[in-house]
Amino acid sequence: MTIAANDFQSRLSILLGLQGAVLTDEELSHTTERYPRCRGKEHWDVREYARRFGVGAREYRVVRGSSIEDVYRSVERVRAAAVGTALNELESQERAGRVG
Repeated sequence: MTIAANDFQSRLSILLGLQGAVLTDEELSHTTERYPRCRGKEHWDVREYARRFGVGAREYRVVRGSSIEDVYRSVERVRAAAVGTALNELESQERAGRVG
């Protein structure tokens, strides 16, 4: 995808807001930085991983296809799912814009 960083952040924030999810500025910056590294055309999905340290034993990562590169991590599955859904919608809108 060739979405400018500022445009990416604002569009992602809007799509997350529609789901009732809000990311911190730090989370948005991290996701924006990681996004170009996670190439592919597969849908974004949430995978559950065991954590070594901290409260809770699980961490949820938003990844694409069989990649191990994640674009977002959270201890809350619902937040990770919201990010995955928003990214899928963002890319769907981008593809539709290219076609039209």
